[in-house]
Amino acid sequence: MKLVIFGEDAFTAIVLESLINEGYEILAVFSPIYKNNIYKRLELTCIKNAISFELTSDFRSIDFINKIIHLQPDVICICHFQKLISNEIIKIPKFGCLNLHPSLLPEYRGMAPQHWPIINGENKTGITVHFVDDGIDTGNIIVQKELDIKSSEYVFELQNRFKEVYKYIFAEALRKIEKTDLHVVQSHLPGSYYGRLKLSDCIIKDNMGIISAYNLIRGVSYPYFGARYKDHIFWKAELFSTDISKEIKFEIKDKEGYLFLKDGILKITKLEKYER
Repeated sequence: MKLVIFGEDAFTAIVLESLINEGYEILAVFSPIYKNNIYKRLELTCIKNAISFELTSDFRSIDFINKIIHLQPDVICICHFQKLISNEIIKIPKFGCLNLHPSLLPEYRGMAPQHWPIINGENKTGITVHFVDDGIDTGNIIVQKELDIKSSEYVFELQNRFKEVYKYIFAEALRKIEKTDLHVVQSHLPGSYYGRLKLSDCIIKDNMGIISAYNLIRGVSYPYFGARYKDHIFWKAELFSTDISKEIKFEIKDKEGYLFLKDGILKITKLEKYER
């Protein structure tokens, strides 16, 4: 089976390495152009394995579509790729375009699916490989893996557990589509959709309860924005007390912070001050 990969970061590189190890023929890897070097591990993996790697500015151009037609892939594999793909591209591969989405679809379609389940206090999430159609994360589901979200787990810890699943889930999906055409249809399911995580989503408000504030801190911590409260960034916290707070305030004692909210106190164990 001949594959083309669309991706942009170290998570894509993990999937690429797994497919190389499985013996798939990788025709080329394409990554968007950003103002950072997020693609570097992916590029280095391609160099190491003598695979064509290309930074691309327009995935919907005629020139790019013709390039994919010329490659004639059996499957286009998409992982951590934040660009929309045209219908012309979707129709090219023999078996279709497959996307890895880090949530239990149809829940948490859209952007930042690794963050929102933690922020919303979910106790489970997962990883889905599905066909790409003309919707946003609505194509038929090929394979899913469910993971529990631990009550004290931060986003980077959850992502580290995701990486272990990334090492095999795409190869499992490819084996499945070669053997069967039975897939879970999800386009008619309501599910949920979330947009890109913005800095404004990371602000702790005075009317929040301690559980909501704690979940927000866990969901947007390093290496992301961090939760913001007035002129501080909170990176790590502990549930300190559920005593009803008479006053909403923030205090620092011995380099640790204490956030008094309406229904209790959070102990902030890692924080920094910033200029707003």
